Amino acid sequence: MSMSFDSRLRAQSNRAKDEGSVERILKATEILLQERGHEALTTTVIANAAGVNIATLYKYFPNRHSILIAIFKQNREVWLKAADRSVASVLDGADWRVTMEQILEFAARRRQDQPGGHALRLAVLTLPELRPFDREESLETAAFLSDFLTARGGLEPTRAMQVARVAVDIGNSVLDLALFNPSEDPAIWIAEAKAAVCQYLMPHLERNDAL
Repeated sequence: MSMSFDSRLRAQSNRAKDEGSVERILKATEILLQERGHEALTTTVIANAAGVNIATLYKYFPNRHSILIAIFKQNREVWLKAADRSVASVLDGADWRVTMEQILEFAARRRQDQPGGHALRLAVLTLPELRPFDREESLETAAFLSDFLTARGGLEPTRAMQVARVAVDIGNSVLDLALFNPSEDPAIWIAEAKAAVCQYLMPHLERNDAL
């Protein structure tokens, strides 16, 4: 039996209300991350900041970690699309070094400029509940780079994935140093990440050019 017009209207209204509540919770959490860090987050604090009652928050999120995971996944989609576009541009003829540097710049901005990005990265590094999602993102990023290494560098797929995973870990590890050295200029660590990743990838990407 099909739904009546009034029933469909109510269903659409409820969906819009649900989406609005979830968005407020996520935005409030990002602001709290920026202002207080992940250690200060509780579901009660988040609900109050979002202007929803605690029962509404628990309707969508069972705990604070699930909220952080939702934000992480949301940001990951943006990151992976950017990585995919960047790799595609190199396959179309762009300079690979410039592209790798742009990817690392984007990764650094994601941590520095995005609301709560710095605190979220620290949470990912310190909370066991978030680490599997970070590993999953690293593998997805490495998959894009692996395809590029196979196409441009001529590496066989298994070797390409190994090289890609190391490159991703190098970039992440160096950029993470900026989180633990807040008194130092982050541009220094960004430059070091660029140099380290490009230096590591160079033998795999330029050997064919030298032949």
